[in-house]
Amino acid sequence: MTPAARLDLNNVFSLLEWLVGQWWVWTIVGAIVLIFLVIWIIPAAKVKPSEAFSTDDVEANEIALGFLQIRNLPSGPWNDPTASGLGDREKSVLVDQWGVHSRQDWLDNIERLTTVRRRREVWTLYLAVRSELATSLGRAPKSKEWLAAIVAEGGDKRDARTFVTAIEYIEREVRKHVGKDVITPDVFVRTLDGYAIGQAVAMTTWGVALGHGDVAEARQIIHRINVDARPAFTSWADFGLSYIAGRVMHWSDGAVDEKSFEKYGDGWSDFAAATTQKRNGPWATLSWRL
Repeated sequence: MTPAARLDLNNVFSLLEWLVGQWWVWTIVGAIVLIFLVIWIIPAAKVKPSEAFSTDDVEANEIALGFLQIRNLPSGPWNDPTASGLGDREKSVLVDQWGVHSRQDWLDNIERLTTVRRRREVWTLYLAVRSELATSLGRAPKSKEWLAAIVAEGGDKRDARTFVTAIEYIEREVRKHVGKDVITPDVFVRTLDGYAIGQAVAMTTWGVALGHGDVAEARQIIHRINVDARPAFTSWADFGLSYIAGRVMHWSDGAVDEKSFEKYGDGWSDFAAATTQKRNGPWATLSWRL
């Protein structure tokens, strides 16, 4: 067996000979490079709807409001009001987590999600100040402008700064992952309600799977959710950003950092899919206005 070349740091040729002799290092590096090339070359998976239900009419548009939550569970194709992807185990977990043991439990959950919406009064007030300021400025207010406006309204500066920092961090991360062409400068978090609204639509389909209602009733409920919810948003991008922000803020209890965003903001990948036409994303083709 030929002994490995000895490394002399003062000799360039010795260094080159040593590098060439480290075949196992180059094998690992080559494998890593190959993996990244494959990931880069292979196109992202397309969104697959159910062939049993429509993808381009009003009913499809309305159920698309629940896209992120339906994919998050996941409970089946985004346009399937029967949540056919739920197996017995998933249904059991769903019943325990959400307390939907009966039809009334199901209806109560939908009502809670579309009214209370896991709101925190102070967060709602901070975002209301931002929306009002944006209207007067004609653009998204800068951090200092937003913070000053909150304080002027009697808000606690330290608490407000933590909230402003958290929301703007989420916006930057979503913009970075989903794309600046989707999360344009005029798209910013105005409300955190998107999360609960998306859950309400998904919950409606889960109730069909659990036997608490039928498709016709589910369609009626989803229609009402859309009628009530859409005026608060300007576009699919606006709604999707609200959903991600609402989820991250709720589960992190407002303590937003890289770790919490990675854990609770992972819905950005579905957000990107929903807004990409080449991936058959419904939000890329369906109009926001019904």
